[in-house]
Amino acid sequence: ASSVFTENGGLAQYVTERVSAGMVGVNIGVPVPREPFPFGGWNESRFGVGDITGKSSISFWTQLKKTTTKWNPEAWTDWTT
Repeated sequence: ASSVFTENGGLAQYVTERVSAGMVGVNIGVPVPREPFPFGGWNESRFGVGDITGKSSISFWTQLKKTTTKWNPEAWTDWTT
């Protein structure tokens, strides 16, 4: 899991698309989803076989990512400009 804090929506998208983590928080200290969302991860952060973040029928090579964000939609800007 990882987190990034920013007021820039473009930067948030850039980071969440490139970080190697199964769970990403934007402006949230601990990116653990609430009740409706199951917990899971990539690499060594996942326990056991299979993937508890989705149906077991998903291809073995698929990597799922949950991104939890909290920021003002008006903050959406191109961070590269």
